[in-house]
Amino acid sequence: MSGDFRDFEDIKCLLADKPNKITLLDEETGGKHGTVDSGIGERLTTRGKLLKERRKIVDVQVFMALIGFVFMLVENELFYAGFITKLSTMSIVLKSFVSLSTVILLIAVVLYYVTEIKMRMTDNQIDDWRLLVAFPNTNLKLSLEMLICIIHPLPFNVTVPISGPDGDTVYVSLDPVLSILMIFRVYLLGRVAVVHNKLLSGTATRSLSAFNRVDIDGVFVFKALMTSNPGSVLIAIMVFILLTNSWAMMNCETFYQFERENSNFWNSMWIISITFLTVGYGDTYPVSVCGRCVSVTTGLMGIGTTALLITVILQKLEQTRAEKYVYSFVKKAQLDNGRKMAAADVIKNWFQLCNLRRRYSVITRDQIRVHRKLQHAIYTMREARNRRDSIGESTIGLIEISKAISDVEQRTESLQTAIKEIKPGLVHMQRTTRDLQLMINDIYKVLIKK
Repeated sequence: MSGDFRDFEDIKCLLADKPNKITLLDEETGGKHGTVDSGIGERLTTRGKLLKERRKIVDVQVFMALIGFVFMLVENELFYAGFITKLSTMSIVLKSFVSLSTVILLIAVVLYYVTEIKMRMTDNQIDDWRLLVAFPNTNLKLSLEMLICIIHPLPFNVTVPISGPDGDTVYVSLDPVLSILMIFRVYLLGRVAVVHNKLLSGTATRSLSAFNRVDIDGVFVFKALMTSNPGSVLIAIMVFILLTNSWAMMNCETFYQFERENSNFWNSMWIISITFLTVGYGDTYPVSVCGRCVSVTTGLMGIGTTALLITVILQKLEQTRAEKYVYSFVKKAQLDNGRKMAAADVIKNWFQLCNLRRRYSVITRDQIRVHRKLQHAIYTMREARNRRDSIGESTIGLIEISKAISDVEQRTESLQTAIKEIKPGLVHMQRTTRDLQLMINDIYKVLIKK
């Protein structure tokens, strides 16, 4: 759901009705949750039922998507083994089961959006569902999801013309392309992770996300996993890409190439591996147009995954704040010692040079040697000071800047408080000075009269 409360006015509307007090049961566990107003209690009870209904709908979606994918795999593998053809009865029956599961999946997708709208109506106290259907966002999301889920191999054999090796037109089945595009149904796994996680689907989390305009969806789950377990997520992504793209490459090379030397899973896995790693030895390569499209897609995925992997490695290699402070302290101490030693060398060489100048009227080799030592000591002292200053600048981050700003604000507030405390005293002193001036004037007038 995109958001339960889009403004603080929604909360005001939610708390508007205040009838009799009732004991509210928790929407997830059924235990006592507290005593609230009956209007809010009824809405939260309804919302709890809708959450359970939505969870069941998502389970049906994933189950139907998985069943359709399994039947599709069985039909393809039987065709590869030569047990059936695309026009045989077994193939038509298996693809009919795929179509049936797809129809149920599409119905579940529509019911999911209907349940989402009902939940938003319950949360915002709106009776007309048309007020919550944001055009074109909701319509585009529903249309895109329906388009992704509707793609599947049809029960009848759909053929397309392609050019053969001799330039002749050959009709081939469209089932491999439709089977490969069924992989996009994997987005439903993110939805399952959201609805079956009590932390992400709870009332507090959904309300907090609505306040901050954050959508709790599959993308949010992926970002959270990349933050908590980036290594495991990247390994899972790479294994998934390797297996699915290898299967897709095998499909394309089996159906659409006429010299079937690369039409096995292991050769397809080798092609995908060298393409994903952007190596490309050239010993094996896809021949069909479909296989080349899969190869290009794999290369783009490899580039993106490599970029993510490099980012994760850099984050792991970066020093923590504590490590930075320890290293900076030790390095500063070392540079301070080096600076002190260089300063001592400067003084020592200066006295030696002055002594040599008093003893000899001409420039000797000893004077040149001591002078060079003096220059080197001065350079070392300045270099140590500059490096120490640079280390101090590198350890200043956003946290330090924020702390410094907070300290300045606290000192400013304390100064304002002190000024407010001093102000009454200054006013009292001004009044006292005025009274003294009046008294002095009176005394002066009395003295003049006498």
